Amino acid sequence: MEVKVSLVASANRVEWWKRFYDSCLGNKISWEVIFVGDKKPIHDLPPNFKHIYATCKPAQCYQIGFWAAQGELISWTADDADYNDPSLQCPDSLDRAYNHWLKMDERYHHDKKSIVAFRTVEDGVDSLNWNHLFLGWKETPMMAPFALIHRDYFLNKLGGYDRRFISGQSENDIVMRVYEDGGRLEVVHDAKLAVHHRQVHLRDTNPKKKKNGKFREWYSFDRELLENFWIHGGYGQYNKARKNPLQRYIPRMRKSIVSKISKTRLVPFEPFENSADVHHVTQSLTGGWK
Repeated sequence: MEVKVSLVASANRVEWWKRFYDSCLGNKISWEVIFVGDKKPIHDLPPNFKHIYATCKPAQCYQIGFWAAQGELISWTADDADYNDPSLQCPDSLDRAYNHWLKMDERYHHDKKSIVAFRTVEDGVDSLNWNHLFLGWKETPMMAPFALIHRDYFLNKLGGYDRRFISGQSENDIVMRVYEDGGRLEVVHDAKLAVHHRQVHLRDTNPKKKKNGKFREWYSFDRELLENFWIHGGYGQYNKARKNPLQRYIPRMRKSIVSKISKTRLVPFEPFENSADVHHVTQSLTGGWK
């Protein structure tokens, strides 16, 4: 049976993998899970659940998973996602998102430049209005923390993730590159999934030593990369505006900040290389990985 959707993640929180997998069982379309990371499974995996052992940085793990994917569409996801949280009453979110993508593809003459975003509820909060390039600023481009995209278009036209990212923000760069290529993004409002950040993230309760885990430690670094790629003036423009009440709330001043977002990428793309040692040697910027 042809695989319709490949769910791909850099993942090492093995205790939650069964919940992730089981949450997808209510869908009719064919799907597969590909998790890549440095922790081996603690349960036997079904045939459509593949684990690839790799010790490189998370962004590279994602790319390894994308290369291994067999689905018509690829979805970047995370192992704290729950595709059938009882509170959302949406056991078939993959079906709904996939069918929406097919309609979009037909509407845009099968150019494959469509991203379908799931509607995410993170720690019980609907994040629909927050998922923008500038968090919560509706004037800025919509982002997609969980989404579907055509595999061939993603890998062969866009080239996948940029190798300079370490852990996060890579998917935001993909969305911006789709916009640049004349593509579009739509949120499927009835394709909901829950994300249980606080439940699964390792957190230090000591306020003097508080850490949110190795993945999140590189958020600011990756965010700086993203803003340097897409914002005239580079990193810091959004933070200055966010902290300045005038720039946050006065439309004229807010518009001046938004106008700094570039419609074309300001820095050339650098792809990962599918080399013989790609599973264990981190390419480009390494962060806390080897």
